[in-house]
Amino acid sequence: MPPSSSPPTAHHITGVDRLLTAAVRLSGTLPATRSTLGVVRGRHQSERERTSALRARLAERGLPSLELSPVPEPGERAGAQHGLPPRSVGLLVHTPGVRPEHAMRAAALWRLPLLIDRPDGMAGAGACRRDVIGIHLAGRGYELALRQADLVSLNTDPGPIRLILDNEKITMPDGRRLAVTTTGSGLLEVRAEPFGLRRVRRLRFERAWGAHRLDVDGVPMGEVRAPLRMEADPGRLHMVRA
Repeated sequence: MPPSSSPPTAHHITGVDRLLTAAVRLSGTLPATRSTLGVVRGRHQSERERTSALRARLAERGLPSLELSPVPEPGERAGAQHGLPPRSVGLLVHTPGVRPEHAMRAAALWRLPLLIDRPDGMAGAGACRRDVIGIHLAGRGYELALRQADLVSLNTDPGPIRLILDNEKITMPDGRRLAVTTTGSGLLEVRAEPFGLRRVRRLRFERAWGAHRLDVDGVPMGEVRAPLRMEADPGRLHMVRA
């Protein structure tokens, strides 16, 4: 027999019953003015079908929900206010089977808690907060990276760049690549060949000779100009594991 072409339902999604139980419990803790659940849909048709199926199951439990557009990828957003959810949304719910990064970026940018199914093998439910990398772009608002931000020279023979690490001024003679991650304890880890690894609270990309590209979580964002500032944003991503 040919495979079924019927769309997936939430009954078929691993962990959805656990997620629904947690959604009912958490909805009772939300203020009356922010009691709507926001479900961030994916970019593809199959992901949107999963989101619709999850919303149907939420409705069966008497929980109002809204389908929200995914936050644009780095470089696609037209300003920091793009895609803000209605004020009635007090909790985001991740649809199992849809890339979690979309919902995680939305939760961090909008400062909303995210209900998400725990990974296979993880025991117990609970809340956790994760640091993100806050990126302040000259004239282009706020961006963030969930895991890593990279500054990459677009020149085959890159010139020097000038950085300020906390209050220390550093000139890198070869500004080929700069990698930034978080330590999870309120600091940034900055890696570059001239100085190895440094742990700092903030970094300022002060001046550069030549063009550079900003990559956010592995996605090229496009050419950026100095000045540019990065800092750890402690606990900005608030997740509740079902």
